[in-house]
Amino acid sequence: MLVKKNIDIILASKSPRRQELLQQIDVCYRCMPSNKEEVITTDHPGEAVKELSAQKARDIEEQVRLQRKQSSQDAQSFHTAQMQAQKNQCPIIIIGADTVVAFEGKILGKPKDGEEAYLMLSMLSGKSHEVYTGVTVIYLSGYEKYPRKEIVFSECTKVKVADLSEEDIRNYIATNEPMDKAGAYGIQGKFGKYVTGIEGDYNNVVGLPVARLFQEVRDQLGINLSDAVIEKRKKVQACIFDLDGTTLDTLESIGSTVNLVLKEFGLKTHEIEEYKQFAGDGQFELMKRSLKASGDEELKNYDAAMKRYIELFKDRCTYHVKLYDGIRELMDSLKEKGIRIAILSNKHHENVISILDGLFGQNYFDCALGQREDHKKKPSGEGIDIILNEIGVHPENCIYAGDTNTDMLTGKAYGLYTVGVTWGFRDKEELISADADFIVDRPEEILSICR
Repeated sequence: MLVKKNIDIILASKSPRRQELLQQIDVCYRCMPSNKEEVITTDHPGEAVKELSAQKARDIEEQVRLQRKQSSQDAQSFHTAQMQAQKNQCPIIIIGADTVVAFEGKILGKPKDGEEAYLMLSMLSGKSHEVYTGVTVIYLSGYEKYPRKEIVFSECTKVKVADLSEEDIRNYIATNEPMDKAGAYGIQGKFGKYVTGIEGDYNNVVGLPVARLFQEVRDQLGINLSDAVIEKRKKVQACIFDLDGTTLDTLESIGSTVNLVLKEFGLKTHEIEEYKQFAGDGQFELMKRSLKASGDEELKNYDAAMKRYIELFKDRCTYHVKLYDGIRELMDSLKEKGIRIAILSNKHHENVISILDGLFGQNYFDCALGQREDHKKKPSGEGIDIILNEIGVHPENCIYAGDTNTDMLTGKAYGLYTVGVTWGFRDKEELISADADFIVDRPEEILSICR
């Protein structure tokens, strides 16, 4: 299932025509017009509109960043600051656009007065001209790594105008319709009766090539503008998997070993199923949660218990460990497709390698990384950085699959497309709350994301 995203879409324009076009394709947006002074450094209409649209979008980007910074500084308590930080992580799409009419290579902007409108319309009468719209889309992920992407393009449509009499032109100017429009006319309004031919996108002439906008955002960002859903990445070249609860069922191995430690210290042991809530954030958090649940709230036994757990787990890391149903078939299929596969775990690195070698064979994965001193544990994205550098894949071509909120944060911290799996240690509600991009109930569903 695709998970709805809370994407804030901002139109950097007050144009009612652009608003109507976005509404037509079911885009939920808000307007935040840019008042930045326009500067053109080129005479080419197609390049000029790209310049102008980028200026508008970047102006709003700067305003948004300042607002987020100020809202974080204004937070009065730690809880409020946390809530604001989560809000500030909401992805944002800013759409800037600018349209010009070009006749014989000359740019025609909005007329200053009726006389200039008359000159423009007289120029266009009985001839063909071009309409250029430039669009800039800025995507802010809200996360520290790879937080920004920008798409800039222009669209050109050729328009043929009928022969206009002086009376036609004066009457049209009297409607006041030409005064806020490039080239002194609006194709969607009263001037439509004078347009005899069009080559290209009609909506581009109105002010926004929504079809091209929709396709560019979906193809380059993996985002469906119409329902604010982040779709699968194009050209998936690698999949990084969490280990415990995603690739392998290690619950009995973990739980039984901790229970042995607790028993040695005379503390209450736990049902194996309870360890689904204790595991997932590394062995140190595992032991702290287990001790607290056993009554050692102040963690007086932590250091000794942790040392004992590490000693025992060296020999017990593969105890009753098994692959989840369908995992081996998934991994084999990904390898057959030429998609690189890797493991990232908060489990101690030597234990990770020992387990994988025993179940899959040596060097089965393109990269396997457990907790080492050279990187912070998840949800830090440092482990992903190491893996991607080793396998030579860019973040936009990689997905990350895991079973906990920590896993979803890990993928997002590095700009990866996140897949939550429901067969592991946590439930679907946690994955939805963690903003997983996609949730799967069976391993083979991941293959459909990689097509």
